[in-house]
This record gives sequence, C-alpha cells and structure tokens, in this order.
Amino acid sequence: MTHLLYLTENDRGLERWRTEITKIDPNITIHSLNDHYDPESIEVVLAWKPPAGIFPTLTQLKLIQSLGMGVDHLFKTADRPTQMPIARIIDPDMANQMSEYSLYGALTAFRNFHRYRASKTIGEWNPVPRNFHDEFAIGILGYGELGKTTAARLQQNGFPNIRIWSRTPKEIPSLKSYAGTEELLDFAKNLDLLICLLPLTSETESILNRTLFDQLNPGAYLINAARGEHLNSADLIEAIESQQIAGALLDVFAKEPLPKTDPLWTIPEIEITPHVAASTNPRTAAAQVVENIRRIEAGKTALNLIDLDRTY
Repeated sequence: MTHLLYLTENDRGLERWRTEITKIDPNITIHSLNDHYDPESIEVVLAWKPPAGIFPTLTQLKLIQSLGMGVDHLFKTADRPTQMPIARIIDPDMANQMSEYSLYGALTAFRNFHRYRASKTIGEWNPVPRNFHDEFAIGILGYGELGKTTAARLQQNGFPNIRIWSRTPKEIPSLKSYAGTEELLDFAKNLDLLICLLPLTSETESILNRTLFDQLNPGAYLINAARGEHLNSADLIEAIESQQIAGALLDVFAKEPLPKTDPLWTIPEIEITPHVAASTNPRTAAAQVVENIRRIEAGKTALNLIDLDRTY
C-alpha cells in the first residue's frame, strides 16, 4: 500500500482525487491532515497552499506534487524543504479552460461589450466604432502550455494579429515573438488587448503596471488570469480613470477572496471572476499523478519537474 498526504489549506477536492486515483490504482491511499497517518510512510505529498509545520515531520518525503500548473504557492511555505523536487500538473483540460476564458475576454474587448456594460450602469446609449480582426493587436505575456493553447484558440477564432512575450526567445510560425525585459515595452506597444498568463516569479511580480499600460493603445483591454501579484491594482485604476485602459477581466488577486472593501469591485469597467479561469480536473490529471508516484517508488525521476532556481 502506498500512502500519500493531501497537504492543502483545507480538504476541498480531496474526495474527487481519492476517487480518480483509486480508479487507477486501488493500492494508493490518500490521507488528509485530519486522518491518523504515519508521517514516516509519506513519500509524496499532493500540495496546494500547504500549511506550515507539516513538511518537517515528513522525513521520508521524496516529491512534492503540486495540484495545479502553478507552483508559486509552494515557495511561500517557509518550511518547505528547499531542494525537494517539485512536479506540476500539465493538463490539456486546464489549458483548454484558460483558452476559453481568454477567448471570452478577447471577444468582450473586440466587440466592445465592456463599454456597453459600463454604459448600461449610467443609462447611456452610445454605439462605438467596430474593430477589425486584422487590425486588433493582441499580446500574450507567457508562452507555456497556457499561452500556446490560448494563442491557437484565438487564431482559430479569427484573430491573426497576435504577439507573445516570454523570458527566453522563441521562434513561432505566425506569431511575432519578444523576449526578456529589454523587449517588454516594444512587445506592449500599440496593443489593443493584453493577456497575462505568466508564472509568478520575482521578475514578473507587478509586471502589469502603469509603465506597461502606457505602451498600449488608448482604450485597450486587460485580461489577468495568471496571479494577482502580477497586477499593480492602483495603476490599473488610474489607467482606467484616464481612459488609457477601457476595461479589464480579472480572475486572480493578491488576496483571495477579494475583500468586499476593495475598490476594484466598484469600477464598472472591470469584470471580476473568483479564480475560475482554469481549475485542475482530477478526471484528466490523476493519471499523471499516479505515474509520478510509480516513478518515485521505482527510484526514477518524476515528470513535469520545475526548475527550483527559476521557481517555475
């Protein structure tokens, strides 16, 4: 019998993971923190925003398996073993969800629905000039699994004018590619829509700021479905007030749930969703988790390991 620990801030999703993993291998037992378990029997943890105080008790731990594509939450855990391998989920279903969310935001911006929603709050009848697909410039920050799928979905739906920015240079047919901090402002210049799908690192924190916003076309639209810490909220509010940015679709926030007193709630040009752009689906992700468990038991390297130095 193989014993895992479900190491999260609560037990949300636990039973779904138990069900799907048991279908694949009934010899795997998943314990929650509320169960009676032997810490020395745990070689793999399934982790999402793990509480402090548990990692030091797991003396036989060999792998931290993130329950999502992101791993920044693990680097916020002070007692995480710093050299312990971390694997992340690479799930086409999550990438598909994110591309759907981004397409919704792109269509909102392209068809000016955000402007009409804001007009409705003041009873204003105000048709605005239409956009044209070939002229509508879209920029995607981040070209990992989420960025690739999103770019493809947008192209399939008639948006040819797409550019991407990543940490390192990439050659992608049909997409103009920018890389590194020295090319960031050129990437953003004259964009009509900016989509952030970056991993959160010390280099990308607050990347969505007034300096970047000033490069966009006046009246541009912002989608942030990556991490709340990517966004300087005060700069966004200022950019909306000056009409440099006409609207935004925000799914993630530095503090979640977003406090009721946060000014973002009060701005009609901003659409808010509660961190639902893409969620891990145990039905599609359980197989790769089980594969990693079997690899660890066999003394092999797990799949989808992150670079601990880059933190993603």
